[in-house]
This record gives sequence, C-alpha cells and structure tokens, in this order.
Amino acid sequence: MNVRTLIAASVLLACASSAHAQNAPPVPRNELPFNDCMRTDRINEWAVADARTVAVRNGPNHFLIKTSTDCPRMDLGGGIHFKSSNSDKAMGEMRICGGIDEKIVRRDDPPCQIQSVETIDKAQFETLKKKAKRRGSGAEPNGAVR
Repeated sequence: MNVRTLIAASVLLACASSAHAQNAPPVPRNELPFNDCMRTDRINEWAVADARTVAVRNGPNHFLIKTSTDCPRMDLGGGIHFKSSNSDKAMGEMRICGGIDEKIVRRDDPPCQIQSVETIDKAQFETLKKKAKRRGSGAEPNGAVR
C-alpha cells in the first residue's frame, strides 16, 4: 500500500467518525424542580466517591452529583465549591439543579462541568460515604462561588 492510499483512507475514516459523532443524539438532562435542588449554602457533609462523583448531604436531603469528565481534585482548597447556572441565579442563587453550565469550581484548576444532580436516600449516601476516598463536613468553606 502506498502512502497516498494510506493517507486517503485515514482521512475518510476520520470524516466518517466525525459525522457519526455529530449525528449522535444529545444526552437529555433531567433537572430537578427548583424547590428540590441541592442548596450550596446548606452543605452538612460530602463524600467524594470517585473522580466524577460526589455525594452531598443538606440536612435530611441527600444528593448524588456527577461531572461530565474526571474531576480528580474536586475538593481542592478544602470543601466543595459550586457555580450555579445563570438560569438558577435568576431564580435565586445557591442552588444546583443539574442544568446546563453548572460547575464544581476548584482552586488553581479549571472547573468541572456538572452532568447530573439527583436525589438519593440516606442509605445510598451512607454507602457512598463508606467507600469515599475523601470526606468533609459543613464546617469547611463549602458553597457557591460567583
């Protein structure tokens, strides 16, 4: 096989892969109703389960938050810090509902896009907490950033 044929085949394969990826349907978001959202100003406890998952407790409420990419140092700087979307800010700040442009913000690192926020029960939270790599409490500087 000559070099021209190899290059042509590579270009065709790359174009086909790109076209297939563009035709993939977008992943739907299941945002929580505003009153059920995770309140960033009421974090009592958190547990980093893995590089994409953190469980958070707000008093009697428990949440599972997943990021769209690995966020290995999501608790960098002590605590977990969130940035609400503009639509959440318009309704009232300090809530994370699973919408577009919500992020976990880390000191000295780029923010991590939040993929989903869902409510979980106390038993699920406790299971994640036991397996967690890192944990924290409400005494740390958790919450929202602007």
